[in-house]
Amino acid sequence: MLWVQDTERSTATAGQTTKVLLSEAEQSHSPGPLGLNVRSVTLTSNSLGITYSKETVEIKPEGYVGVDRNLDNVTIASTDKAVKTFDLSKATGIKSTYRFVNSRFKRNDTGIRTRVLSKYGEKQRNCVQPLLHNVSKRIVDQAKTRRYGIVMERLTGIRRLYQKGNGQSRNYRARMNSWSFGELQRQIEYKARWEGVKVIYVPARNTSKRCSVCGYKTLESTQRQLWCPHCGAILDRDENAARNISARGLRFSPNGPPGEAMVEEREQGERDPNPQSRWRQVKSTNQRQKLPDEEDLTEPQNSH
Repeated sequence: MLWVQDTERSTATAGQTTKVLLSEAEQSHSPGPLGLNVRSVTLTSNSLGITYSKETVEIKPEGYVGVDRNLDNVTIASTDKAVKTFDLSKATGIKSTYRFVNSRFKRNDTGIRTRVLSKYGEKQRNCVQPLLHNVSKRIVDQAKTRRYGIVMERLTGIRRLYQKGNGQSRNYRARMNSWSFGELQRQIEYKARWEGVKVIYVPARNTSKRCSVCGYKTLESTQRQLWCPHCGAILDRDENAARNISARGLRFSPNGPPGEAMVEEREQGERDPNPQSRWRQVKSTNQRQKLPDEEDLTEPQNSH
């Protein structure tokens, strides 16, 4: 049994939820199982939650696992060429079913409507969360076993793509806005930290469009298939994105193992993301044109 004393100064109440934050002294006298430290206790109308913490040592990655999150699946590809896909179509179907059930509620009563939608929303979360936890745990376990780091895309502004007025159907917007990419990312990140697995994020631009073999821009071949006009490779869209993400992990991580950089072909008029310094260009040009008996004046002098 856990006893909490002098909790008035560290108690936060929101609605029917009470959260007690333990002080450092209370944490030291409230050890959890296996040497874990108790951080907080959350009490709701039907549950009691206890938060633990522990000190972990980050494992130096010997490779990386790229995670490509999609609406109906999660595809991972590691630097040793292994690829695996986790099916999440069941979670998408559950969300679609509950959207249909909620849409049939026609009673014009705000209070009852709020309670009913909250009830079905909780049921939906209880059905979807175990599926996401299963996938996130398997990804982290695989990375920990192989001593790999985890690489994910930095997804921002996704919800703005599926707003009213973008020329998309209502059903399509609802389907895409139900995508649980943020929740899956949260689960992977906290589970990886708990196990000491390194997690890094890379830009999401062109991860699906660039060929993972040669780095050139691909063309849509068939549904979820890509064709590279440069090397002739036919690639699965999700596997190609996962391989590109893991390859970017090698380049963006300062502690990553040496890897072969991919060739990135820029379109005409596209600005170089890493341009050479103009000062270096001027300095190198002047040095080539400088005579042996001339004074080097390329570096500006401070005038007093």
